[in-house]
Amino acid sequence: MSIQEITYNKKMNFDGFEIGSIVAEPSRQYRLFETDLKDTQARQLKIFMELENGLAFFDGSAFSGQVHFQFASQTPIQRWYPYREGYSIRLVNAFIKELNITANTFDPFAGSGTTLLASRMNNLKSFGVDVNPISVLVAKVENEQYTKEDFDTFGKEIENMRTLEKSEDDFDTSFYLADRVFNKDILRSLLQFKYHIKAIENEKVRRLFFVAWLSIIEDVSNIKKEGNGIKYKNRKRTPTGYVNIEKGVWEQQNFPSNKFHFVKTKFLKQLEVILDDLQFKYGRCEIKPEIFLGSCLEFEKYFSDEIEFSFFSPPYCNCFDYFEIHKVELWLGDFVNSHKDLRSLRISGFRSNTNALDKKVVTYKNEYLENLIWLFDSKNLWNKNIPSVVRGYFDDMHTLLSKIYQRTCKKGLVGIVVGNSAYSGVIIPTDLLITEIAREVGFKTKSLFIARHLTTSSQQKKELEPLRNYLRESIVLLKK
Repeated sequence: MSIQEITYNKKMNFDGFEIGSIVAEPSRQYRLFETDLKDTQARQLKIFMELENGLAFFDGSAFSGQVHFQFASQTPIQRWYPYREGYSIRLVNAFIKELNITANTFDPFAGSGTTLLASRMNNLKSFGVDVNPISVLVAKVENEQYTKEDFDTFGKEIENMRTLEKSEDDFDTSFYLADRVFNKDILRSLLQFKYHIKAIENEKVRRLFFVAWLSIIEDVSNIKKEGNGIKYKNRKRTPTGYVNIEKGVWEQQNFPSNKFHFVKTKFLKQLEVILDDLQFKYGRCEIKPEIFLGSCLEFEKYFSDEIEFSFFSPPYCNCFDYFEIHKVELWLGDFVNSHKDLRSLRISGFRSNTNALDKKVVTYKNEYLENLIWLFDSKNLWNKNIPSVVRGYFDDMHTLLSKIYQRTCKKGLVGIVVGNSAYSGVIIPTDLLITEIAREVGFKTKSLFIARHLTTSSQQKKELEPLRNYLRESIVLLKK
C-alpha cells in the first residue's frame, strides 16, 4: 500500500500513548504520464510500495517526543551525562508494559543504558553491549547499585572537591587539539580535577565523579556538538556567511576571569545533581544489568542467556560518525591516546559512516537495496564511498538480526527505533528494509509505528518533496 496520503482510524491506547492504525488511500498505479513524479521518484515509490506490502502501519506521533533525548536533561539518572543520541525511559517502559515482558531484555547499542535502566525499573534482567567506552562507562554508572557506604563516601568526596584550590602544577594530556578546544586555564583546571578523581579509592564513587567530570567538558570548552561532529563556538553565522572571532577575544567575552572557579562550580553543580538522584533512590532495583564493551555483531561472546525482548536504536544510515561527535571526551578522558586508537574504535562499530569502513566483505545482498543504490547520481554524492556505507550498513543489520533471532525465545519481540535517510535525491527506507531483512531471517513484523517526520539538507528538500512521507523516524516491532 502507499502512504502518500495518510488517514488514521482505530484509535487505541498503548500504555498511555494514543496510537491509531494508518489507512492509506487506494493504491494507485504510478505512471509517468499520470503523475508529476520524476522517473527516479517513481522508481523509488514502486520499491517502497513493494516493501510495504502486508505491513501494519500505525500513527506513532504520540511517541514523537520519546524517540530522542528531548527531556533527558530533566530526567533523573539520564541527566548525569548529556547523551544526545537515544530515546526516553518512558518509551521503553511503555513497550515493556504493553507487551507484558517478564523475562530477559537486550540492547545491542546500549548507549547511555536507557533500555537497561527501564528494564531494571521493571525488575527485569538485562544485557547491553556497546563499542563506545564512554557509553559503557555511563551505562554502568547509571545502572550501578549504590550502598549507604558509597553514598556517604560520595558526599565526603564532594566536600573534598569543594575545598580544592587551584594548583600551579602542570597536568598532561595526549589530546592533540587540546589547545584549540580549551582555554589554557580551563584545560589546566579540568586536568587538575581529573587527577584528583583518579585518586578516589572507592571505585563506584570514582566512576560517578568521572562521569560528572565528562559531562561538563562541552560546557566549559570552545566547541559544541552539532550534527555530524563538533563545531567551534567562536565561529558565528551571519547573514553574509560565517565569521571567526579570534579565540582569545571569544574566550574573554564568554568565560569569567577566574577560570578555576568557573570549572569548579560547573563540576560541583553536576555532582549535586547526581547526589540528589542518589538520595531519592531513583531507579533503585536489586537486579543489576550486565554491560559489555564490544561489538554488537559479536554479542554471543558475552552472554548465553535467552532473550524475550530486545529494544534498541542502531546508528542511522546517515553517515554520522558518533566517535567524531564524542572525540573530545574520548581523548581528554584517556579512552584513546592516539589516532590509531580512535581508528580502531571507528571500524569496530556499525558501518554507518565512511570512517567506519574497513576491508570487511559484504555478503548480504538485497534486490530492493541494490535498485535504490543504482538510482544514486554519483555526481551528487558528497563521498564516493556512500554506496559502500549503505551496503555495509545493511550487511551488518542482517548479521545482527540473524543473531538476535537465534537468541530470542519463542514469541519473543524486538523493538527498533530507526530513522530513514537520503542521498542524492534517493531515500533509503531503513525501516522498510529492516522489516524485509527481519522476514528473511525468520521474524514477523508485528507493527511499524511512524513516530515523526525528518528533514533533510536544503539541496535535497525540493527534490524529495513528493516522497516526504518516507523521510521519517519509526519504531519497528518484530515477533519471533
